Amino acid sequence: MRKADSSQIRRGSSPDTFAPHTIHSDLAANGSNKRERILAAALRLFANQTYQAVTMDRVAEAAGVAKGTLYLYFPSKEALYLGILSDGLETISRRYQATNDTRQDVAARLRRAIEVSIQFYDERRDLLRLIATEEPRLAEARNRLIQTWRERGFVFFTTLIEDGMRTGVFGPTDSRAATLAIFGGIRSVLLHYGATRPAQSISEKLGDFFLKGLVAREQDNHRAEQR
Repeated sequence: MRKADSSQIRRGSSPDTFAPHTIHSDLAANGSNKRERILAAALRLFANQTYQAVTMDRVAEAAGVAKGTLYLYFPSKEALYLGILSDGLETISRRYQATNDTRQDVAARLRRAIEVSIQFYDERRDLLRLIATEEPRLAEARNRLIQTWRERGFVFFTTLIEDGMRTGVFGPTDSRAATLAIFGGIRSVLLHYGATRPAQSISEKLGDFFLKGLVAREQDNHRAEQR
């Protein structure tokens, strides 16, 4: 009979108690790492080449995994392409929610959400290019996926703007139009203007621009009422 290690005896467990948990944890971590490598490699390829030019063989090679392993995670090139979009959009949605600290005033929360969005897409410009590039072969599935996640982002930003209007921080405005302006501004600046500029600088300037615009409308309304 094998002797138990004294440290294991002190924890009140046999030597074999920890082995299954460790093995399962290692397997899970390894699987997660492979999936992340596949998504990262595929994103680089899809963002910089045509959909037709990207093959599963090339993705497997770029990710450093066997082709059979790639198909375990994504059964087709279409599933892989849509998986990249879904993974990225789900991540930014979680980031938005993490910024919503109700202890802060609504203007600070909106500024923080703009900053998080710019930082996220600045670090993932390939994802931004992929979202901005139409793919006719997957138009229906792609548009449905993007629209679903985009609507979640819209709800988050429009809710913040409406909270600001309700509490008097922002003046009356069309919250969806304001959200569209924010989304469009972030995407356009990062794609066409901010490639060499620090993300923090872009965040501050766009945050000032949008927040001053929202507050300025309130001030204009006060001036109109005084007349």
